[in-house]
Amino acid sequence: MNLLIVGGDSADVFRQRTADRTSRVEHWSGRKRRDLVRTIPTTTEAVVVVLDRVSHALAKRVRGEASRRGVPVYFLKRSRRIDAGARPDSACFDRHLLELFDQ
Repeated sequence: MNLLIVGGDSADVFRQRTADRTSRVEHWSGRKRRDLVRTIPTTTEAVVVVLDRVSHALAKRVRGEASRRGVPVYFLKRSRRIDAGARPDSACFDRHLLELFDQ
């Protein structure tokens, strides 16, 4: 599964979770001006927006572009911290986001 992670400090947790699959995880920090004009790669199968220092404009633009392409978008609240050692059934993970890793 090819994922695009927008926001957050790193995408290492997502890379670890998808390490056993042939997948690609791209990360945009959301803090750079050019992130607002970037286009979602055509091979992207899902977009995860981590609402940690991501502007409203970037979140809205990513959601709009993904919706036009029919790509699912998942939003993680800033207050939810994802640990590499967290259990998949813990409160740290959104249930819909977990379905991505079960595929």
